[in-house]
Amino acid sequence: MSDTVQDPKKPSRKERELQFRVGLVLDAAEEVFAETTFARASVEDIAEKAEISVGTLYNLFRSKEDLYRSVVSRAQEGFFDRVQERLSEARGPLEKVHAVVSYHFEHFHRYARQFRLYVSATNGFQWELRSMLDSEAMARQMQFRTRLIDICQDGMDQGIFKRGVPADLLAINVASLPHPFLLVWLERDTIDLMTLLPHAVTMVDRLLGVD
Repeated sequence: MSDTVQDPKKPSRKERELQFRVGLVLDAAEEVFAETTFARASVEDIAEKAEISVGTLYNLFRSKEDLYRSVVSRAQEGFFDRVQERLSEARGPLEKVHAVVSYHFEHFHRYARQFRLYVSATNGFQWELRSMLDSEAMARQMQFRTRLIDICQDGMDQGIFKRGVPADLLAINVASLPHPFLLVWLERDTIDLMTLLPHAVTMVDRLLGVD
């Protein structure tokens, strides 16, 4: 009779159960935070939504701030994963920039509550918590920014994008261009977000100097 050796890379049953429970709590917390503000959301509301006790929740997360950071970090990780996939599928600098802009609309159209989290995390939020979120997310944000800068530089080198603006500044403007459209959509419930996408693409083409 031979001994069974467990793959060290494969999580144990206990670890899988823990990951599953953490996922349920994060799903519940995402809903609660999206329905109200961070200040008004309570650990009790999140525990009730997740159908667990408050004590169990505190065994998984140290505080409401810790839980919020985890929710936003998970949402951001998923967002950047999908953006990288779209960039890998796109061909040429212009198509890649369009992919970045388009995915902002597609993602938040599908995950509207994540956009409410995004707004909460970047506008009027406690500075201390914002700083912690920025610190945790900095590596992934910088990776995406560097990729976008390279794309903009490649577009200028090929004569597709206009010159005169440094690639890093151009990349920042490209990345921020969807935000006003998203805010308008958030403020006006009757607007279908995807109907605004063609206008955003037109604006980014003008920004890049594409004929």
